[in-house]
Amino acid sequence: MKAVIMAGGEGSRLRPLTCNIPKPMARLCGKPIIEYIFELLLRNEITDACVTLGYLPDIICEKYPDGKYKQLNLKFITEEKPLGTAGSVKNAAKDFKEPFLVISGDAMCDYNIDKVLKYHDSIDAAVTIVAATVEDPREYGLIKTDEENRVTGFIEKPAWGQATTDLANTGIYIINPEYLSLIPDDEKFDFAKDLFPIMLERDIPIYCYHATGYWCDIGDINVFMRCQRDIFDGKVDCKVKSMAQGLFASTNIPRGDYNIIPPVYFGEQVEIGKGAIIGPYTVIDDGCLIGDEAKVRSSVMLENSYAAKNTTLTGALMCSGATLKRNASMYEGSVVGSGSIIGAGATIKPNILVWPEKTVESYAVVSKNLKYGSCNKEIFDDNGIGGDGGIELTAETCAVIGTAIGSINSCKKAGVACDGINKSKSMMLALMAGLMSAGSHVWSFGECFEAQLSFFTSFCGLGIGIFVGNGQTSEIKVCGEGGLTIPRFLEREIESRVSRGEFNRCSNENCKDIADMSSIKMMYNREMLKQAPYELGGMRAGVESSNEKIKLLLQDCFKKLGCEEGNDIVFRINRSGTRLSAIINDVTLPYEKLLAICCYNEFQNGNDVALPFEAPQMLETLASGSGCRVYRYLSSPADSSDSLARRLSAKQLWVRDGLFMAVRLMSIVKEREKSLNELYAQLPDFYIEKKTFMLQFPPSRLSEFLGEDSNTDNIKEGIVLKKEKGRLLITPSKSGRHINVFAEANNMEAAVEMCDGLEKILDSYNKA
Repeated sequence: MKAVIMAGGEGSRLRPLTCNIPKPMARLCGKPIIEYIFELLLRNEITDACVTLGYLPDIICEKYPDGKYKQLNLKFITEEKPLGTAGSVKNAAKDFKEPFLVISGDAMCDYNIDKVLKYHDSIDAAVTIVAATVEDPREYGLIKTDEENRVTGFIEKPAWGQATTDLANTGIYIINPEYLSLIPDDEKFDFAKDLFPIMLERDIPIYCYHATGYWCDIGDINVFMRCQRDIFDGKVDCKVKSMAQGLFASTNIPRGDYNIIPPVYFGEQVEIGKGAIIGPYTVIDDGCLIGDEAKVRSSVMLENSYAAKNTTLTGALMCSGATLKRNASMYEGSVVGSGSIIGAGATIKPNILVWPEKTVESYAVVSKNLKYGSCNKEIFDDNGIGGDGGIELTAETCAVIGTAIGSINSCKKAGVACDGINKSKSMMLALMAGLMSAGSHVWSFGECFEAQLSFFTSFCGLGIGIFVGNGQTSEIKVCGEGGLTIPRFLEREIESRVSRGEFNRCSNENCKDIADMSSIKMMYNREMLKQAPYELGGMRAGVESSNEKIKLLLQDCFKKLGCEEGNDIVFRINRSGTRLSAIINDVTLPYEKLLAICCYNEFQNGNDVALPFEAPQMLETLASGSGCRVYRYLSSPADSSDSLARRLSAKQLWVRDGLFMAVRLMSIVKEREKSLNELYAQLPDFYIEKKTFMLQFPPSRLSEFLGEDSNTDNIKEGIVLKKEKGRLLITPSKSGRHINVFAEANNMEAAVEMCDGLEKILDSYNKA
């Protein structure tokens, strides 16, 4: 007897496993499904088979270039257009003279085909359909029969109300070739939907053979995984080489100091690290590499996939060539497609599908299927977009980011500026093009510095402000209402739209022109002058900055206020204009101490102050002593709990603008008739030590071994630890790859000691 193997299916419900292979080439315990069918034919003494191909046919042909599998002769027939199940079989079997077998190349079974053929011959059937009893008949095409097993009708995937039988059509048939003439040429024609109803109408005998044994239609990932469990449990009669009880291998069990919990299958050239735990019900296919202390349970790793040190797979599937980096995890029903890379510490949640060739950023938590783009945990990092954020900024990516931002309702009025470098200009233009294409009103502030863009955004009442700068790396800084950092939900929406490519488009009529707002810089200068309500005549100050524009602007402001240039006080401002320090007689007063002087002045005037969460805790004591209050806002709030602080902060630009703070400080010196050193001496002693430490584990685990102060305010960010000598504030970076530490104490030695102690604790956990 000859056979026709139907192997043209795409296996769409098996994606992403079948994104780059046809369904019959999906591997079960180290072997493609179709090879189990080849073995079945050989056991039943069938030596000639035609294989019908449709989806990715070359992959199957190249696997068997000589047209043979052991003693089985193979003839591959590729459909030029879809012909349906019956049409493809007719095309393959047009020269057959004897009853022949039709069987799927993507289902697993161990039926005795010889018994089916004998039954077919004994009842003089035109077609014999092999049926299997199933638990949930709603997922299958069902067969209705009479008492003699003659087929009387078909029900295709019914609801329970119509599921009057549990006999499922397996797609395995014995067919007399003369009835192929009922199938039209070059048309899509199916057996159950088209051919068999015609035969029933004409009273052509179709019989049902209720087979015993194993049959599994591998329709989705869950069934694919379950079928391999069935192989381990001996439910299917197939040849998988057994090395010992519950241990199966293509050649040998891999060497190494690791633990095996049977049943487990190992392919060829597998390497497993020290202390790893493999099993139970686990398949490790050819060429896989597993790192130290990894745990692979009830999972399948297909050829050449890699699970690094301390990774965890539980009920998961890694497709060929996929990579799971250190400390990453995959859970029940999750699938990572061929060639995809899952970053260190990332988590693939249950039943999540990652398509082939995707990249998941370190420490990402993937809770939605990743089909398009890539999944970075955040394109935002502490320095904005770019830099350490893991996204390379080009004109193309800037256009995408602009379109994503412009697609958000709260960002329909967007201000854009850059630092004046040509590369920044090109990226700014791309951003504006993206914003315009999504229907946003774009206000162009031209060349400025970051602190100015924050002011412009607040002053103009814009929903979003975007600044493009090029320092050591290209960076995009994004601010929101009041010129403050945007909330986390807005960051997430921007990231989500970039990742999924979900953008709004606008018509020609709704595409707005760019508004030139460069003249608004005069308002910034005017507001800066207002920071000193009294003239600064008789005072002397110098300005240093790597940004020449900032230096000239502040010098000009001082000049207009009557302050002469000199070295009595030298203000040093960073190139973004956001941070200030002062040098007096070669002694540097850092930003935090200058901030404290300004805040104390406000408290003496009876005013509350809004500060970032990491600002010194000592300022709370100063405020309460004057009957005032410090309101704190977060760098990336998850809700509106800090809204009051944000509203107040919009009126206190000197907190985050180094130029405004410099002018205000000179005004306080003038008004209080005290030097800057004398003003600082009025404050309690406090010192701030800042450090950044890398993490080798998710920051969510920090509280496990550090603990946390339970008396902190509800509005908080990071972990606050009260120590005997001071206070530690530990805030994870937005990327999750490192933490920023602020140690506050009444002397420098205690602050440094607290940082050093924390570093030792982190080192021990990083190495663990």
